Amino acid sequence: MAAYYTSQAYSAPAAVIWPVLSDFVSWARWFPRVSCVEVAGGRPQGGSELLASGDQPGVWTRWRIGDWRPPHHLRCDHLESSAPMAGQVQAAYLAFELIDDADGCTLEVEIGVDGYGMVGDFFVGVTLGQHVRRMLPELVDAFSDYVVARSANVQTGPT
Repeated sequence: MAAYYTSQAYSAPAAVIWPVLSDFVSWARWFPRVSCVEVAGGRPQGGSELLASGDQPGVWTRWRIGDWRPPHHLRCDHLESSAPMAGQVQAAYLAFELIDDADGCTLEVEIGVDGYGMVGDFFVGVTLGQHVRRMLPELVDAFSDYVVARSANVQTGPT
């Protein structure tokens, strides 16, 4: 399985960052190319399904929360998608880990994808890998901007 990583440090502990990260409805504000996320059953927990709509018409992806350990770990496992090349993907996951340290916490983001067989792995690695390597920094930057904006809004109150 090909896996891609990035990380970002925050001057706040994981318990402060977790509510922002686990607010799936807000993902449309910071997750690249996502226009809406719905949580089946309304309240996220291990086993909950997520439906993420893309910013292109008719593009969607269903995920299941495979690991839910507030305030440190969230892993979503790919179930199905209408996205281009989704038929080449045998398995995929998106994982977020918040690691507390003396200065706050570090967010580690990992995306893993597995194709069907050697040819599928090569195809997925070449095509999706390039996309994911470009998207990860964009995702972390947008999330960081959203954390700062949301923190400022909490401190000053709604406008």
